[in-house]
This record gives sequence, C-alpha cells and structure tokens, in this order.
Amino acid sequence: MKKVLYVDDSEEMLEIVQIILAKSGYQILTASSGKAAVEVCSKEQPDLVLMDINMPDLDGFASIQLLRSSGYINPVIMLTASENEEDRAKAKSIGCVDYILKTLDMRDIESVIDRYIANANANADTGGGTLE
Repeated sequence: MKKVLYVDDSEEMLEIVQIILAKSGYQILTASSGKAAVEVCSKEQPDLVLMDINMPDLDGFASIQLLRSSGYINPVIMLTASENEEDRAKAKSIGCVDYILKTLDMRDIESVIDRYIANANANADTGGGTLE
C-alpha cells in the first residue's frame, strides 16, 4: 500500500484531508509540525508528501529543504492557503512538484496524488521533478 504523508498544524485540515483520501487506497500518515514531518519521513519513507507552508516550528519550505538534503526524492506537493506567487516560485525552487490551494472544494487532490505516485519512479530518475 502506497503511503502519503500530510503535514499541517491544523487538526481540522488533517481531518478533512484524511476524509477526502479515506477511500483512496493509500495509507495516510500525518504530522502536525515540520520537525515531526522530517522524523516521519525518515522512519516511514512515504511515497508522497503533502506539505503546508505555515507551521509553528519549521515552516513547509524549511521542512522540504531538510527532506531533500537528507536524500528524500519522492514527490512533494505544497498544499496551502497561500496564493502568493513568491511562495509558489519558492516551492518550485526547492523541488515541489505541484502547488495546490486549500479551498472548500479539494476533490481533485486525489487525482493529483495519483498522478505523482504513478510517476514517482520517473521523477526519481530526474531528481524528484519540479513545478512546471
């Protein structure tokens, strides 16, 4: 079973995304801080990470940089409320493969995850891929 790690400091968002992905067939792991995300990744080696930007200890950017520097090559998708183009550009520059806005209608999140997990081997061959 493929593992997806979702990182967000909001308990409500963790619950919402788990509900959305409940029937996905993925094992859903969660972390509520950037530091916890790095720990979970090192132990569990998830097939994909969904990362929020704003968190209390390490923000999403710093967490992703730590993951990448420690050798994590699987897809990372930024899932955030930030519509800031600078954040989108920064996510791309640190190796995020996509940038999804948190909205009231996130039904497409499963199809995005499916696409990147299906292409994970190809992305690994090219260094993890980046946003287009």
